[in-house]
Amino acid sequence: MKNLRNLITITALVFASAGGSLFARTANDTTNVTTEEDYKILYKANQTIRKSEMALENIMKDYENKIPPSLISQSEGIMIFPRALKIALGNAGGQGGRGIAMIRQENGTWSNPFIVSMGEASIGLQIGIQKSDIVLLFKNKNEILALDKADIMLGAGIGVVAGSVGKEAHSTNDFKFEADIYSYQHSKGLFAGASIKGGVLSCNDRYNATLYGIEDVEIENIFNETDAPYNDHVSDLIATMDSYGE
Repeated sequence: MKNLRNLITITALVFASAGGSLFARTANDTTNVTTEEDYKILYKANQTIRKSEMALENIMKDYENKIPPSLISQSEGIMIFPRALKIALGNAGGQGGRGIAMIRQENGTWSNPFIVSMGEASIGLQIGIQKSDIVLLFKNKNEILALDKADIMLGAGIGVVAGSVGKEAHSTNDFKFEADIYSYQHSKGLFAGASIKGGVLSCNDRYNATLYGIEDVEIENIFNETDAPYNDHVSDLIATMDSYGE
């Protein structure tokens, strides 16, 4: 425990001197930390929130992949996976990433984020490595809330459509949700036939329990019983999302 306290103190001082914050609410708030493993998870959870904001900005600054603001304003839910990795060689491959899910609340504001994971195993001739920032816009927030009961496989009963890009996406602001989910990606690397269909979405209970300091990590508890924004990282993420919506 002495080593853990020293590690926390040193890290807090480093971030404070840099003008940044790492932990929930403030840089020195380690209320949810009891073990070194908790410390690592709390760090990674907050990093996931920060990187999700950066991923959204990467997509919105890329004219060819930019999301129409009207789609953001119409969506009831969103998932962001920063730098999701897809790799394959020969006849086997896989995809994985950790990200955040949020829903639009009754008053129209965005909720606190819920940490989620995406995984996929694939077969068939393929080759390449790709890192992608992925944004999924949901027509109905109930699809996200259903993660409490079961994992979601994209494309299996839930329609996933690649969002319009380039000139087509910016020729009109009158976009309507005609699919369950619209997906947008900003990718680096080469991958033949890269697709998020077949990806499996699941809740990351350990990360959520550590981030919010609660044992019952049902999604609705986090969305409804924690004040948003929960900390500075969440505040920045929500502000960025609001700036890109209409």
